Amino acid sequence: MQKQATFKCNKQRCFFLVSWVGGNKVNNEAFIHDLLDWIDNNIESRLDINTVSRRAGYSKWHLQRIFKEHTGYRLAEYIRAQKLQKSVERLAHSDEPILNVAIALGFDSQQSFNRSFKRHYGQAPGAWRRSIARPETQLLRHQTT
Repeated sequence: MQKQATFKCNKQRCFFLVSWVGGNKVNNEAFIHDLLDWIDNNIESRLDINTVSRRAGYSKWHLQRIFKEHTGYRLAEYIRAQKLQKSVERLAHSDEPILNVAIALGFDSQQSFNRSFKRHYGQAPGAWRRSIARPETQLLRHQTT
């Protein structure tokens, strides 16, 4: 039995897939792809390892092992990255309060959201939002001063 590795990208993400060629081992590539789609479609739900493992039908330990083996990411790391990406979209395209974004995406508090956001993007969500201020907003500010 040999491992076959492929790197795949779609509109939302890139991931490294490992599948087994030969032998009796089941090819988990389609399963992982479906699971990634399910996670992405439910990213605004309260997702944790227990919820995802129940959905997948595997123990959380086995699921985390095959997820890491097929994608190169820990399951919790992937979910957090997807939630942070969704938060970027919401922060960039709305005036929704940061606390609402954090809670809507399943973070326990604004503090935990801020910490994760800063670790991932290098700055706090409020500072990030201000740094990407829309050109029309900046134009209005200049006109009123």
